[in-house]
Amino acid sequence: MKKTIYGLLNEVRMDFDEYEKTELSAAEKQAHKRRILREVRNMGKKNRIWNVAAGVAAACAVTVTAVGIANPILAENMFGSVFGNLIQNAKGDPYEEEDTDRYAKIAKESVGVQQEVDKRQDEEAYTTTAEQNGVSVSVSDVYCDGYMLYYTASLKTDNEELKKADGILTEFKTGGSQELWIEGLDLSGYAGSSFERAEDGTFVSANQIDLLSGAGDGFLTQTEDAIVVNWKLHRLKGTLWDSWDENGEYASTATVDGEWNLRFPVTVDVSRNQSFEIGKEENGVVLKDAVRTKAGLVVHMELPDFRKAPYNDPYNDPDERISDAQGNALQWLSQRWKERDDGTTECWVMVLYDGEEELTLEVTAKDEAASKIAKITFEVPAEIR
Repeated sequence: MKKTIYGLLNEVRMDFDEYEKTELSAAEKQAHKRRILREVRNMGKKNRIWNVAAGVAAACAVTVTAVGIANPILAENMFGSVFGNLIQNAKGDPYEEEDTDRYAKIAKESVGVQQEVDKRQDEEAYTTTAEQNGVSVSVSDVYCDGYMLYYTASLKTDNEELKKADGILTEFKTGGSQELWIEGLDLSGYAGSSFERAEDGTFVSANQIDLLSGAGDGFLTQTEDAIVVNWKLHRLKGTLWDSWDENGEYASTATVDGEWNLRFPVTVDVSRNQSFEIGKEENGVVLKDAVRTKAGLVVHMELPDFRKAPYNDPYNDPDERISDAQGNALQWLSQRWKERDDGTTECWVMVLYDGEEELTLEVTAKDEAASKIAKITFEVPAEIR
């Protein structure tokens, strides 16, 4: 049977001895969340049991994933593109369906970064390719709907040791290996996808930046202006996915330090963002409204304090799942929580969306029986006025 990320997480051994002593900032949680998912994905490839340190284990509480939903498009249709290489790389991976669904949908709605530069008179203010110490990094495709920023990148090198790597890391346990700034807002904690080796010898990455939780109330969702993204890499580490050092880290083929400064514009395209009311409630869960974007659906809900009766969840942290009429889960992209003083929560969930008309929100407790708290079915209007 094909393993999902849930099954793989069950195989992770965690050291919780210092759990209560570890407090993580929002940015640290995001960084650890990305590392957990990357490690678990690679564990699935190599059937490896991963020992998780206490600080990383603390971040498991905020790690959110979902199962892919639709058949992927053929990578051959985008042969030679970064997205094509990403889709090709996903073949045979435990998350092939999930990854290719996302790449195909975002690829369809993205634009080339050079097209964004060409639209602007201050073309010289941007750098879409940075080269230093035998390594060239280029931004390729960009997407932004106000809730999520997505950009792809490729890396080429003449460093023979770096070429031997399965992947190239841009983030490390110690942090500080890269920076991401958008309109003066530091989102470095939300950046950090690794580069994966492609069949053509380049390394490619897809960078998903969660603006929903990272950028604050109303940021970017009401504008069609361009934003300027400043992405700076300080260290690149060639890595072997099936070999580890004495510290449990991936074995390195080479580490290259430098300053790869990339600066590029992205249009915040909200022209197809359409909101609609839902107004349904079950067992204290209120499904208020939603926004459909170019590639996603943002669902807005209010949740009760689950620590209180009749829920009695000491962590106030149930599972939410959005599925189509056939019961297939829509792929989870991001989530934002705002807990009130009374323990109730306002919550936004963003999923990958591809025109499904009837959807269902399910909220279940994290007990052994996965007890149902609420199951609310709603429709996404074909045309929203």
